[in-house]
Amino acid sequence: MGNKVTYGLEDVHIAFKGVAQVESIEVTAGCSTDGEITVTVTSAAVAGSPLGVKVALAAESHATATQVASAVCNTLNNNAAISEDFVASNVGGVIKLTAKVVAANDATLAIAFTPGATGVTVGASTAVAAGATGWGVPTAIPGAVRFTPTAQGQESTFYADNGPYFVVTANNGYTAELEMALVPDSVLVEMLGWEIDSNGMMVEIASGVPKRFALLGQVEGDDKNRRFVYYDCQASRPAKEEKTKGETIEPNTDVLNLTIFPIEIGGKDIPKGVMELSATNTAAYNAFFDAVYVPVFA
Repeated sequence: MGNKVTYGLEDVHIAFKGVAQVESIEVTAGCSTDGEITVTVTSAAVAGSPLGVKVALAAESHATATQVASAVCNTLNNNAAISEDFVASNVGGVIKLTAKVVAANDATLAIAFTPGATGVTVGASTAVAAGATGWGVPTAIPGAVRFTPTAQGQESTFYADNGPYFVVTANNGYTAELEMALVPDSVLVEMLGWEIDSNGMMVEIASGVPKRFALLGQVEGDDKNRRFVYYDCQASRPAKEEKTKGETIEPNTDVLNLTIFPIEIGGKDIPKGVMELSATNTAAYNAFFDAVYVPVFA
């Protein structure tokens, strides 16, 4: 495998793991008369589907589309059958129902309103994202600064014959910090379940569902550059320090805290893989960042 001395990080890519299905519906007018509306969620994943839940509205406190949408989301998220599989969120009057687990697309998913005499009006239930499994195409994230994975897992020693007999180590993946010059907003919103509003502002959604992803990159070496992939990562909100300008200019970077899980591939639990260029793997090495490489076992 050659010399393992390394001195640089580059070519960081992220490939999101599948697509969580999203359905939306827009509230176009608020409540003008006190009453109840019924919101019906149809989904193969929801017990009792189509499942209707009642939302009490008051003209004084739910006069706008945003207020109605917020009340609906609260009710959906407090319903055990719906919240087991979905999380509801809204930006303005647009309600989104997002699957918590990446899975194949459910063609039956739909949201419907029965507004009664409340005066509430809505648009049609609209598919925002179809559910899909596997990884998407890796996206390059320029500005790599630092990646520091720390192995997670406990070591247990079994004693026999008056001494250590064997040692078992549990591989629970890694925790890590990924420091980048800047993580693009488009990547953050998909990674953390946030949204961008109609004026281009990135909105942090408290109930947003983070999306798992594969992290790919290259570590330069004295002999051959190694390319790595961590298969199942989840990020928490980035830390960023904003400072006033002093005598010298110091760039402010984005630091992502990652949890990296083992994933089952070919009957084996695998958290990561590392590849070096050799005489027999030129095609796989050169295509490493085109798609998430899946190990091939003899």
